[in-house]
Amino acid sequence: MLFKPTKASVKQFRLTKEEAISYFVGGVVPEDHGFALQPWSKVRFEPAGFVIGKDLAVTMGNYYFTDANTGKEVKAEYSFGYKRAKDGRLVIILHHSSFPYNPKH
Repeated sequence: MLFKPTKASVKQFRLTKEEAISYFVGGVVPEDHGFALQPWSKVRFEPAGFVIGKDLAVTMGNYYFTDANTGKEVKAEYSFGYKRAKDGRLVIILHHSSFPYNPKH
């Protein structure tokens, strides 16, 4: 597993299932506060493009999360890599997410 969470800075990359779960619900990585536990009301994807092969697919673009408390939309960039498992399911093998570059920071 290769996972780069959007809101991670101390431990930028997560290489185990336990570390990935920690980002979403808290756990083994101290900086994690549970991204999935924040009250989001919706998410909107705007794909920039994709590449599809026999057993692999990759896509990238922007997604927008709407905060359920404020209604404010947060934009992040994403890349996903998928592989077809032996049983036919698509599984995510790569995920990268980050906030857009801000030259003022």
